Amino acid sequence: MKKILALLLALAMLLGFAACGGNTEDETTTTTTAAEEVTDEAPVEESTEAASDDVSAEDPSAEDPSAAEESTEAESTLPAIEKAPETTAEILALYNKTINDAYAAKVGFNKERYTDNETLNAGFLLKTFGDLVYSFMGIGAENKYTMDVAKGEWESDVPHHYLRKSTLTEADLTGAKCTENNGKYTIVLNVKPGTSKASKSESWTKAPIDKCGICVGDLDKSYFDHKTAPVIYAAVGQVVSGAVIEESYNNAVVKAEIDAATGHLITLTVEFDINVVIDTAGGGNATGSAHVFYKNFKY
Repeated sequence: MKKILALLLALAMLLGFAACGGNTEDETTTTTTAAEEVTDEAPVEESTEAASDDVSAEDPSAEDPSAAEESTEAESTLPAIEKAPETTAEILALYNKTINDAYAAKVGFNKERYTDNETLNAGFLLKTFGDLVYSFMGIGAENKYTMDVAKGEWESDVPHHYLRKSTLTEADLTGAKCTENNGKYTIVLNVKPGTSKASKSESWTKAPIDKCGICVGDLDKSYFDHKTAPVIYAAVGQVVSGAVIEESYNNAVVKAEIDAATGHLITLTVEFDINVVIDTAGGGNATGSAHVFYKNFKY
């Protein structure tokens, strides 16, 4: 009996070991299957990559840094003005905006003004005070005016502002043209003639050229670019109180060069022919061609 019991116990133990071995194989199989299932889900990562490829296709800069640089550079060099204006209204709108932006920025610049081609029909007054009258009118090389103005450092008194706002309208012009070349726009405006008169009893000015942005006023100031009758009378009237000054100009042309990429002024040129009549005993008249140049603008 003992031998039989021992044999049965040994058999039971063998069966138990066999069962354990079978479970290990099942667990191994189960683990392997789970790993295979996870591996089968790997295409999720491929889907993400595919989405990234789609983004790159829509935005080249997302994949190629150089493309981003090229895109940024292209945007930074887009012209402020898409195309040259064609109609008088469009040309005038661009001109006025450019001048007024420069005025608002209190730009720095260099200004030069001189009057040449002078003639003098002298009576007694002009023979006696000819040099003085020429000085009032800015005529002659000795009366050439130059000024360097630093950005933002304009004089606080209004008459000394070296640049004015432009208020030109189509009614002030006889012609307007704009051309584009080498990254700049060149605007040429033909401005209507004007007149002015001043005496002890009256003073008035009808001068469209004064609205283009040049420095003008009614006082006796050397930095005024257009010497109107009231300006001349402010000086001559101190010598001859009974004088009557009549001034007129014609052939006025305004030329502005504008940077197409920034909209900034490059140069501003204003030219016109003037005639001044001093109506008094021994009076006469003087004529000349005025030239005003603004350049080296600093924004």
